[in-house]
Amino acid sequence: MAQTNVSFEMNEKLRDQMEEICDELGMDLEDAFKLFAKKMVNEQQIPFEVTVNDIPNDDADEKVVRFVKISAVVAAVAAAVSLVIHLFRKLR
Repeated sequence: MAQTNVSFEMNEKLRDQMEEICDELGMDLEDAFKLFAKKMVNEQQIPFEVTVNDIPNDDADEKVVRFVKISAVVAAVAAAVSLVIHLFRKLR
């Protein structure tokens, strides 16, 4: 399979912390990012819950922040609709 190079910037402290955890798990950063990519493709979504608190302030990309905020609103609306349906069924 053809290989490609992916390059991006991230906070140095965050990278160092991630690298330390990867070392403890017996992998390197490249392995961790490949694992994340495969899991994301397999699940067709981000394979874990993401909140605004997960985004480092100095790396906050507007698109990511907007995505997280929209996801939070959608989740709140879905919860509200579910509650209304549940209450409606109880009243019947």
